[in-house]
Amino acid sequence: MSYFSRLISIGILFGVSPFSFAQIITWSDNIPSALQPFQNNPQLLASYTQGNIFIYGHPAVKTSVPTLKNNPQPSVSFNTAAIIVPANSQRVSETLTDFSHYVGLFPTLKSAKRIEQSGNIVQMKYKVSIPTPIPVLNFNEDVTLQHQIKANSIASLVVDAPIPYGVGKLEWFALDDNRTLITLTQWGDLNQPKGFIIKKILNAIPEVKLGIPSTSNAFILESLRNRFIGQNTAALNAGQMPNPQLNAAQLTKITQLIQASQQPVSVLHAPTSVPYTHGREGMRFTTTYHFYKHPPQQLQKWLSPVSYQELFPRQIKKVVTTPIQNQGQNADIQVNVGLGVINIPFAFKLHFNYPNDTENSFYATGGDLRFIKGKMELTELKQGSLFKITTSAKIDEKAPFLLRAMRSLPYHDVLPAVGGNTVFVQKVKNKI
Repeated sequence: MSYFSRLISIGILFGVSPFSFAQIITWSDNIPSALQPFQNNPQLLASYTQGNIFIYGHPAVKTSVPTLKNNPQPSVSFNTAAIIVPANSQRVSETLTDFSHYVGLFPTLKSAKRIEQSGNIVQMKYKVSIPTPIPVLNFNEDVTLQHQIKANSIASLVVDAPIPYGVGKLEWFALDDNRTLITLTQWGDLNQPKGFIIKKILNAIPEVKLGIPSTSNAFILESLRNRFIGQNTAALNAGQMPNPQLNAAQLTKITQLIQASQQPVSVLHAPTSVPYTHGREGMRFTTTYHFYKHPPQQLQKWLSPVSYQELFPRQIKKVVTTPIQNQGQNADIQVNVGLGVINIPFAFKLHFNYPNDTENSFYATGGDLRFIKGKMELTELKQGSLFKITTSAKIDEKAPFLLRAMRSLPYHDVLPAVGGNTVFVQKVKNKI
C-alpha cells in the first residue's frame, strides 16, 4: 500500500495539473514553523534529528488557503520533517531558492520554468514525469506552484492540481558554520482529489491517506540528503537494526508530541547495509512511535500476524500461521491490492520471533518480497503505552512484474517503510 502512497504524495508535492495560471495570488502564509514544538530552538530540534530524517506532526491549527474559496481558513494538521546537512546556510539558501535547478534535485522533475514574478514571489511551472512499465500508472503532467521567499524560508501554495489544495514551507537554520538544519512543514487536502489515478487509488485504498503526509515530506528531504550528504552507508551486523539514540527525556517529549498532534513520530534512518547469504544488501529502516491510552496487555494482539487481516480487511485476503515453537512462528500472508483499473496480488512469507510478551522481530523467508526486516516493541507508561516499530521493506529484482514495476518510482527502497509504519500504527489506533 505504501508504494501507491508514494505516487500520490508526488502529486501533492508538485501539484500535478494540466493547467497553469500566470497570475500572482495574494497570500500571507501562517504555516507554523517547524521549531514551534521545540521552543523555537533549532539546536533542540537538531538533537532529535541527529543523522536521520525526523518526522512529526503539529496540533490542528487554522491556516490560509486562498484557493479554497468556500473555506479559505481551514483547520488543518501539518506534518514536519527535519534533516541536518553538512553545508553552511548560505549554500542551502542558494540551492533551495534556485527553482530552475530543482530539475536534478528532485528526481521526478524534467523541466522548470518561471512564469511570473513579483518581488520575492515566484510562480513556477514544472513538468513532472514518472514513467512506469504500467502505462495506466504513468505521471506526465505540468505543475504550477507559487513560492514566496523570506530570509530563511520558502512558503509554497498549490495553484491548481488533482490534489487541489495544499500549502508548505521549507525553512533552514544555521547550527554552526558547516551544518544547517532544513525542515519542511506541509499539508494537502486529500478529500477532494481531481486526478484520475489519484482518485482510483484513494477510493481503492483509503488507508494511504494516513501515510501520505510522512512519505511526501520524506521524499523531499531524501532528495536533499542525496544532494548534500550522499549515501555514507553504515554496515550492520547480522540481526542488527538501527535504533534512534534518544534518552528518556526525549522519549517523553516524543510522547507529548504524539498526544498533542494525534500523529505518530518517525525516524527515517541513514543508509545501511545488511548481510545476506548472497552478500550485503542496502536497506533503509524507519522507526515509528505512537502512543496509546491502553496498557501493553491490551495491545499485544497487534504483535501477531493473525491480527493484520483485521487491520487491512480489503487488502489482506488470508493469513496462515504455524504454531509457535521455541518462541517463533512462520506466517504466510496473501495480499491483493485492487485499484479498479488493475489488481496486484502478492504474498509475504515471514518468520516471527517473540522474545517476550511485549516484543517481536520478523524477517522475510520467501514470498514476493525477499527483503523485509522489522521489530515491534511495547513500553508501559503511566497513562498508557508507547508502541515502537522499526521496519525496512524493499522490492527486489525478482519480484512479480506488477510489484517490480514499482521499482521505477523514486526511492522505492526508502519510502515503503515510512508510509507502511505510519499507516499501521494509525490503523491500530482506529481499532482499539
